[in-house]
Amino acid sequence: MTLVTPPEGSYPLAEFFGIEPVHDQDRMGCRITINENHLNPHGVVHGGVLFTMVDQAMGMAAYQHLAPNQICTTLEIHIRYLKPVSEGVIEVLTTMLNQGRRIVQLEAKATAGGRVVGAATGSFVVLTLPETPAP
Repeated sequence: MTLVTPPEGSYPLAEFFGIEPVHDQDRMGCRITINENHLNPHGVVHGGVLFTMVDQAMGMAAYQHLAPNQICTTLEIHIRYLKPVSEGVIEVLTTMLNQGRRIVQLEAKATAGGRVVGAATGSFVVLTLPETPAP
């Protein structure tokens, strides 16, 4: 798989969480190494961290199918938290379910320690940027 480089510039939220991009054959994704900043008061990874990882992984996968004059944004995500995680590495890999002209549908699985800890489906809308006139 040839990876498309995302737009220039930093992404502070991904940097804050320590999200690293990964890919596995035809799937895009990301991973984090859990630290105390990821944990809720009960000592397990906060649901918002996992949701952010799913959104990031799905966005990366959708981005691979865009034309140079297009961007995408999250339309909706449905996530299921299946198992608590308190240490180690969480990895999220995304699969493209359907690529329409305007809507991209994806699914993602989050794993930690060899077990599925979360699953999600989502839709991203594809937006075409207006052409900028030459100076």
